[in-house]
Amino acid sequence: MNAVDGSSHVPQVGFASELEQELPSLLVLILDTSPLGWGTQSPPISLHEAVASLLIFINSHLALNHSNEAAVIASHTNCIKYLYPVPGEDYSILAPKSTVTSGTESSEEMIPNGQSNGDNGTPNDASMYRQFRVVNESVMKQLELLLSGTSTSDIEHNGKISDTTLISGALSTSLAYINRLVGGVNDNGPKLRARILVVSVCSDLASQYVPIMNCIFAAQKMKVPIDICKIGNNTVFLQQAADTTGGVYMHLEHPRGMIQYLMTAFLPDRALRKHLVLPTQSSIDFRAACFCHKRIVDIGYVCNICLSIYCQPPADGSCAICDTIFDPKELADLLKKPVVVTTTVPKTKTKKKKKKDSDATPNFTPGP
Repeated sequence: MNAVDGSSHVPQVGFASELEQELPSLLVLILDTSPLGWGTQSPPISLHEAVASLLIFINSHLALNHSNEAAVIASHTNCIKYLYPVPGEDYSILAPKSTVTSGTESSEEMIPNGQSNGDNGTPNDASMYRQFRVVNESVMKQLELLLSGTSTSDIEHNGKISDTTLISGALSTSLAYINRLVGGVNDNGPKLRARILVVSVCSDLASQYVPIMNCIFAAQKMKVPIDICKIGNNTVFLQQAADTTGGVYMHLEHPRGMIQYLMTAFLPDRALRKHLVLPTQSSIDFRAACFCHKRIVDIGYVCNICLSIYCQPPADGSCAICDTIFDPKELADLLKKPVVVTTTVPKTKTKKKKKKDSDATPNFTPGP
């Protein structure tokens, strides 16, 4: 132990090796773009304010390492959409736009291939890092196209306006994107460290229980942590996603300070988190949703073949998932109401304590 700082000088092999490798980090951001979800927040926060904070967070992630990468996926009510990178757009190939020569000095403006600096292209902003500008403008442009093309019928679910969103589709798409980039392994190990950050405002995810759990187990096998930045009411399955994959779950009590939550809790990548004290969940809800009515249940019935969960025994006597036919006698026993046996406790006689002569209070009589 060091007498100066009181620390143990045990060599940290894992920490040193990761610093020497300096693996870049891939951040896949899933943004919940449910219009009803953002419109019913209390305290209120607009989608525009949240996106501004998220763009600062993404730029900070890219600034940590020149090789860091990022992707943004919108989880909408009826579809998912890449906000960055846009499919079909090649951001890796750069072409010089113009060259200005002044004496012996020259400068070149590098822009993505196929884009210009005109009215329809990327504007020239010399004060912003090119990668930041590309990400910011791609996210804002694609998000505007997504929201402008959303109609009332797109946010209706079973005839009612709902705040549901396709989180399961966004998770599966992000895992496929990560597998495509990180799946290749060279001689020195993996190419990237990947993680997923979900910014969610939706509270109704019971109908997506099975695909969400499949994505959680896939992320756990791929060693990809799923971080949850929850705005609004807590969601059972997102809590389980963060706990199972080793991610961070944080419920924002003050959504207007979103940038502070992002920079302090979600900016460190997987390699640095084991050296930090991260926020933990005080309580985790491990309840499941039934397969028949998509309701979250405390006590349910489980098929002994495929482990399907039901809030009540199937009426037709067979499992809707694996078509297993249950024993009618066992179903009849399950449908019976439990018999409650009441027991009467006999009354115990309490003995009165006799007063002793010494305990009796003396009776004084006045004299003549």
